Amino acid sequence: MLALTMQPDLRGISPQGAVRQQALVNWQATGWPGPRVEAWRYTKLDKFIAREMQPATSVQPLDQPDIPVPEGAVILRFTNGILDRDCLDRLPMNVRASDLGDDEAALAQLQSIAPDNHPVSTLSLAAMTSGLLLDITGEVDTPIMMQFIGDDAGLSAHPVIMIRLASGAKAVMAEWHASHLALSAPLIGIELGAGARLDMAKIQAENDTNAHIAATGVVIGENAVLAGFTLSMGAQLARLETHVKMAGEGGDCQLSAVYLGSGNQHHDVTTYMDHAVGHCNSNQIIRGVLDDHARGVYQGKVHVAQDAQKTDGQQMSRALLLSRKAEADAKPELEIYADDVICAHGATVGELDDTQLFYLTSRGISYTTARAMLIEAFLLDAIDTVENEVLNGLLRPAAEAWMAREAAKER
Repeated sequence: MLALTMQPDLRGISPQGAVRQQALVNWQATGWPGPRVEAWRYTKLDKFIAREMQPATSVQPLDQPDIPVPEGAVILRFTNGILDRDCLDRLPMNVRASDLGDDEAALAQLQSIAPDNHPVSTLSLAAMTSGLLLDITGEVDTPIMMQFIGDDAGLSAHPVIMIRLASGAKAVMAEWHASHLALSAPLIGIELGAGARLDMAKIQAENDTNAHIAATGVVIGENAVLAGFTLSMGAQLARLETHVKMAGEGGDCQLSAVYLGSGNQHHDVTTYMDHAVGHCNSNQIIRGVLDDHARGVYQGKVHVAQDAQKTDGQQMSRALLLSRKAEADAKPELEIYADDVICAHGATVGELDDTQLFYLTSRGISYTTARAMLIEAFLLDAIDTVENEVLNGLLRPAAEAWMAREAAKER
């Protein structure tokens, strides 16, 4: 078995195929990033990597957590990172599923678009607990929801998923992570063909004692659209990293996130937006609310290539601190080599406005209710950028439930 410690012994892992074998070699050479790695300076893994855990190899029966399901949605369930293959029988006709582990070309494609030099890109390919390839054609009206559960604190999960939308295809997908494992490390690759559109939401609601370290790579083709949103509110330590390449002119990417932290939670949202060609748009809206001793991190880099003229790349991060002991770090970056672009970034960190609180309480509204109203207004303008009603209907109640729990602490 594989023990994931500072110096992991991987002799028990025998990945099949050249791609996974190379991933194993890469993982052995690099391992977890140390405190001197610039990209991880705000998210140190010292305590986490001292844990011992084993990649899951089997699924034990367990009670299903209460996860909301959109009406009519197809559920793909991963338990301990292992896919329930029976779920594939219910996929819509325009969605073809196959075993990613048996497709060396698809694995190589995923490897090429996954975040480079990322520990999940190597570790999860090497220790893959389950591999799924989804090929989508035409317009799929049925929402597809991937649920990730598990309840063994000595296990790690390494699901690897490749999603390919053919030219003109349209789909709505969601991820919901609610496991009680030591580590959830999903690796996801997404390719959007010309004119394709994917509306996607991710809800990270893991148990507050585990770690969630995720890597997602996306390639957006000509006139294709990705409308993605992430809500991170679970786990003791969470890092959600997304790398997007605008590979075709006319591409559009809306990649926004909300992180909600309390206790000693650590949330890290890291993005890399690569405008490799011109005439593309990207927009990132990041909101964070932190209470107690929680810490939030946003690192976002927009890269504009020399020939990527007429690029519009925007990013804005705002964090709200409910406690003087909470901490928010923001590192927005622009790297521009073209001269005909519209790009901007910004970051703010602040507390609740005392003037607004006084105004509300002076009109008979209780302090707790007034506080909740201001937090809700701060968050929901970001969530309301999600135009898809199905995904908005998942995100809004989840955020509201977190706010209700925080309000209850004040009473």
